[in-house]
Amino acid sequence: MKINSVWLRVISGAAILGVIAIVFSGIGLSVVGVYLDSESGKSSNQTTIDFGTLTGSGSEKINDYRVIIQIKPDGDLAISESINYDFGTQSRHGIYRDIPVRFNYPKKEDTDRVYPLEVKSVTASNGASAQYETSDLTRNGIGYERIKIGDPDRTITGAHTYDIKYRVQGALNGFPNQDELYWNAIGTEWLAPITNASVQVIAPAAVLAAACYQGSYGSDTPCTTATVSGDNANFSIDSADTSLTELAQQFPDSQILQDFAAQPDLFPGSGLTVAIAFPKGIVPSPKPILSMRKTLARAFSLTPLTVGLASALLVGGLVVLLLLGRRGRDRRYKGGPVDHAFGSAEGEEEIVPVVGAESETPVEFAPPDDLRPGQVGTLIDFKVQPLDVTATIVDLAVRKYLVIEDHGSDWKFIKKAKATDDLKPYELALLDGIFQSGDEVLLSSLKKVFAARLNKVKKALSTDAKKEGWFLGDPAALQRSIRLAGIGLFSIGIVVTILLGNLTRLALLGVPLILLGILVVVSARWAPARTAKGYSLLRRVDGFRRFIEESEKDRARFAEKQNLFSEYLPYAVVFGTTEKWARTFEGLTSTETDDLYWYRSSTPFRYLTFAHTVNSFTNSTSGVIVSTPPSASGSSGFSGGSSGGGGGGGGGGSW
Repeated sequence: MKINSVWLRVISGAAILGVIAIVFSGIGLSVVGVYLDSESGKSSNQTTIDFGTLTGSGSEKINDYRVIIQIKPDGDLAISESINYDFGTQSRHGIYRDIPVRFNYPKKEDTDRVYPLEVKSVTASNGASAQYETSDLTRNGIGYERIKIGDPDRTITGAHTYDIKYRVQGALNGFPNQDELYWNAIGTEWLAPITNASVQVIAPAAVLAAACYQGSYGSDTPCTTATVSGDNANFSIDSADTSLTELAQQFPDSQILQDFAAQPDLFPGSGLTVAIAFPKGIVPSPKPILSMRKTLARAFSLTPLTVGLASALLVGGLVVLLLLGRRGRDRRYKGGPVDHAFGSAEGEEEIVPVVGAESETPVEFAPPDDLRPGQVGTLIDFKVQPLDVTATIVDLAVRKYLVIEDHGSDWKFIKKAKATDDLKPYELALLDGIFQSGDEVLLSSLKKVFAARLNKVKKALSTDAKKEGWFLGDPAALQRSIRLAGIGLFSIGIVVTILLGNLTRLALLGVPLILLGILVVVSARWAPARTAKGYSLLRRVDGFRRFIEESEKDRARFAEKQNLFSEYLPYAVVFGTTEKWARTFEGLTSTETDDLYWYRSSTPFRYLTFAHTVNSFTNSTSGVIVSTPPSASGSSGFSGGSSGGGGGGGGGGSW
């Protein structure tokens, strides 16, 4: 008896070691299989398995997983899953179930096969909450519907049973002689081991053939049990080893034997896939539900149709814009250059051509029609610029309404006592805006407070231009309307592109609208047009510009004799030719220089130095007057079938 006992111990120990080696080898192969499959891209329907879960470091497990699949007369699947989930001692809210509803369809490029899913009911036992919510998610290119069950404000422990019922469309596959269901009844993405697993399929007619596969993704290992009885097919796995069970019964105190005798039917990363066939014609002819994958390449398909239509839209839009642009060009008096510059209001008018509009304008020695610098700037570019306002300040100083003092890094404005009867409304508004706080004001003190007053000046100057009749309509309002139209066209193009991209392959048709919208916004700059009166004045202003830009010494002496350096300086500021105007006078004798009564500085006067000072003043003033205060995102399951190869599947876990 003593010998037998010793030998029994040796045999038992060897058996235990053998079982351990076999089990861990199986686990290792399972893990390696999952890893290699995921690395090779064989399937994106995989979840990385934590080795700690495999070895039981987590106490969670599924005691029992039962699936009943009923094929309805209309071809839909009514699926019932009963999951007895054991949380162990861990406090969790409940479980989640991820069910694949969108797979890549290998038979058609840029296409997915979808399985519309509707959750019918969710129940729970042992006090667990049946509260649930659904959400869509995408993982590794596969679309899932997640059913998240449990109460976020309450946790549970131990074993609880969850019953999930849902309906799936488009799951059957049609073949010439039979129809099939090839379905991952238990997916390969569960993170907890499954102790007992079984699947029942109820067909709408007698089952012609049945198959079942178990293991990690791609495994063709058949299930332990696959029986058919009429329209029923039952599948299960019995992973328990009879000899191991007998040893466990002989040594009830051996925890290792007890654990391995109770090894699960399915380890984490393993699933169960079933396939059944039934006669043709029992259900409506099965067809996969396909959905075109939303990719940029598909949405913007370059086909003769899309390229042709897009080109036609673009060309048509450009033609319309050109026709509208013709209506927005300047008018002029008919005749030669003299008529264009000096024609009367009674003369006939014509549209100024785009090419060969005018020859060079004769030089004018004075501002035409006594135009003020601010008016000249507005006439040139249709709008009131900060530079126009700055030039007006210099002009008001030259005309003895104020004095400008150079304080190095700042300037001071000193108001002069003079009647303002001959001031235009915009000039009066400018003086009032500058000296609102007193008769002596530092330029720096106007920073962030003058911008509001500037609007009044700009409005008055725009009103003045409108009163003079220089423009066809209100340039600012016209530009604003055109920009809004362009933004609207651009927005419509974006919406059309998105909608067509989601629903069709015609997204390219929205691109011309986007491009035309951008073009309309950009073209708003040239949209305003001048009347014949405004155009004639512009021609004469251009002649006056030539006088300032092209002045020579003889002209300079003439200008100085007339004290015109200061008088014309504000116009040079508007034209951006201050230095050219000053350089003309450089080298004149002191007796020939102008008296700068309107400007005070401690620096000795030289024309070019003064020009640099004026430019500095212009830049500083333009910056100050516009500054504002800061404001307070189907294959067959009977040919090459394997675990995880059908529809459905997925997995789940706890949360």
